[in-house]
Amino acid sequence: MKSLYSFLIPKVLTANIKNIEEEFLISLSLNLQAEGFSLEIIKKVMQEYQEIGFAKTASRHVLGAMNQLAFEYEVLIQMKEGLENVKVVGMNKNINRTILKGIKLLHPIEALREVL
Repeated sequence: MKSLYSFLIPKVLTANIKNIEEEFLISLSLNLQAEGFSLEIIKKVMQEYQEIGFAKTASRHVLGAMNQLAFEYEVLIQMKEGLENVKVVGMNKNINRTILKGIKLLHPIEALREVL
């Protein structure tokens, strides 16, 4: 686990699943921009993630963090009374400033800044 940085990609339709890699990269770029990363760093990250793979994990730490994040997203969306009332990039920023047990720096955004 390097950073546990996460972001929600809302309203991904079944028809768009075949393009999930593209959706992921677009959303990652937007979220990194909102976090204040330089265009140079964002370009470097985009080059590193030209090929994306999705796989299951057996790591209980990763699964625990994913479940915690899913719960936090769900609560924030409910507090705003639905996804249509949420500024997703702002919510992503808030989530990445919460404390996660599985990383050294506690906050995913701090860990990501250290990695990049």
